[in-house]
Formats: sequence, structure tokens, C-alpha cells
Amino acid sequence: MQPISVARFNGNAYICTKFQIMKIGAIITGDIVDSTKMVAEERNSMLLMLQSLPELLWTLTKIDLEIFRGDSFQIRAWNPVDSLKAALAIRARIRSFKFAEHNRQWDARMAIGIGTMEYDTGTLAMSDGEAYRASGRGLDAIGKCRLTIETPWKEVNKELRVSTAFADDIVSGWSQSQSRVMFQSLTTSLTHAEIGNILGITRQMVDKALRASKGDLMNVYINRFEELIKERLG
Repeated sequence: MQPISVARFNGNAYICTKFQIMKIGAIITGDIVDSTKMVAEERNSMLLMLQSLPELLWTLTKIDLEIFRGDSFQIRAWNPVDSLKAALAIRARIRSFKFAEHNRQWDARMAIGIGTMEYDTGTLAMSDGEAYRASGRGLDAIGKCRLTIETPWKEVNKELRVSTAFADDIVSGWSQSQSRVMFQSLTTSLTHAEIGNILGITRQMVDKALRASKGDLMNVYINRFEELIKERLG
């Protein structure tokens, strides 16, 4: 069934077909990499961190979160335009931690699926739709990558496949301290000095961390993603 048009109501986007109107949203499905290497205390910290994500991201976007199997999660971003920045912020938050017995950071694999949400039961695990299926497929096929995006639009997918590969490589190189700075940068509109005050570092250190994290390039990537999605949603 091919969409006839995209309509907006109360700030939400819907695909209008001949037979029904279906809300367009974004689903982020993810899991923590090498979570089995965590000691018991770390697993508890990881769970608390995941549970806190809706509150941590409230300045950026509203999300619904469900955690399953202890180290996997699914997130619904009602506005798909915000889904990429939310995913990057989540990964920055996760990479702000290190394994206690391994000299490396936590990380997560995440797949963003954008599309219709035909069947909403009130819980993510029991709901279904194009966005859910795209996200699930993306995580199943993610391989050694840490981020993938699938939308209903082939030309958008083609462009994002290349830019996301570059962005994923950049994020994979963020240090623990850089990840903390990037999380604040992605989720707030604070000045560099204000971010420094929150993290207990100088403005110059914030500047240095953002340069090393390729913050300007990440903003170009995010802005292009938002532009592509907005164009399709009208």
C-alpha cells in the first residue's frame, strides 16, 4: 500500500493512505556491547543509567523506554526528526562509563527505524509497524557497526548509509571525557563555560574536547539528517 500524502496534526506527522491514517515515528533498538564482561555492580549501574534516559533527554525530546534481557533496550521517539540526536546522546552517555576490570569504555549498538506505527498497544514490546520492523532489521544486520538508520525513503537511506558510517567511526573514537562533554552539548544549549561548570572543568577544556570529538562535523551530520526527514514529512 503506497502512501498518498503526509499530513500533520498537533505537531505529529501521519501517512495518509486511501484506507487509513498511520502515525510516523522512530524506534531505536539497542544493546550494550560486551555487557557480560561487567561485574555485578556495573550491571546495576548500567540498568540505572538506562532507566534514567527519559529524564536525561527531556530537554532534547520526549521518549518512551523499555528495557529487556537486562542489557537491551527499545526507545520510541515520537518525533522522528529528533531520533538521531537522541541516539547520539544516548551513546555519548553510555561511553561516559568504563569497565571496572577492562581498560575500555562501555558502548552500545543502536539501530534507528523510521516509519509508520500501525499497531500501538501502549507497550513497545507488543506494538508493531514499519518503524519497529526497520529498527529490528537494522540491529540484526548491524555487524561490527554501532549505528544504523533505515527510513521508508530509498534515496534518504542511500545518503545516510555513507554519512552514518563516518559519524559512527567518529563516535567510536570519543574518549570518556569527550563523551561527557558531547552529551551535554547534544542535550542542552549551554555555553562552553556552563558545560565546564557542570563537569568541573575549564571552558578551554570543553573547547578542546569538542574539537577532538569533531563536534562541528557531528552537527553538520545531525542537521542534514533533520533536514532530510523534515523534507519528507512536510
